[in-house]
Amino acid sequence: MVKGITVNGKHSYYSYGLRMLRRSVGPPPKDSHTVRVPYSNVTYDFDQVVGSSYGERQLTYRFDFIDRSIHMSEDRIINILNWLHWAGRQELYDDMIPDYHFDVREPAVSYSENHGVYVFDVTFMASPEMKPNPNRQKYNPGNTVIPDIDENGLINSADATAISAAYAAMSVGEDPGLTPKQLKAADADMSGKIDSADATLVQAFYIQASTGKYDEMTVQQAWAAYLNEISGSGGEVY
Repeated sequence: MVKGITVNGKHSYYSYGLRMLRRSVGPPPKDSHTVRVPYSNVTYDFDQVVGSSYGERQLTYRFDFIDRSIHMSEDRIINILNWLHWAGRQELYDDMIPDYHFDVREPAVSYSENHGVYVFDVTFMASPEMKPNPNRQKYNPGNTVIPDIDENGLINSADATAISAAYAAMSVGEDPGLTPKQLKAADADMSGKIDSADATLVQAFYIQASTGKYDEMTVQQAWAAYLNEISGSGGEVY
């Protein structure tokens, strides 16, 4: 798949043949809520009272296409400019950030030509938050593999050790010594294979759980919550 952006219902490459040469996704600028007390060296930060707020982030892209026909390139340019012209706001999906999208205003667009190579510079101003895509993986107790290898109702270091031992045995062609149900549970990250990443994932969860973080949850709920946390599936990010 050729990477690009989808906005206003069209993809930059698959709709217009634009190759992405460069991209920059800037952070949202943080608003300053500080006030200097007159005639003193004291500055108050009112973030503690009103919370943090952010301005629009800037997304910049450079695209190009090659066309030796003046008339065909003219039509193509007009189509691209029309594509990037709208009133209000649109959702922008960047193929390099597959789990989130941006809410953007109509961009500033400029283009240049050199021997049939047309270069477009496009700058969007976006809302500060990155919004999770609707089809993003959300984990819940019903769609996750619970890596409770010894089936004692807990996910702890013993399970991580069992996964490591099974992986070590399988890597040299030996019997891992697990039942089919245990083998399924050992694939903690649901990648389709058992490896050291599964043991690491379980051990990291056990460390988190040992702090009491998930005490009010069942083991199934806790494991799903942990997977959502490490995958960033909790919601908007800044």
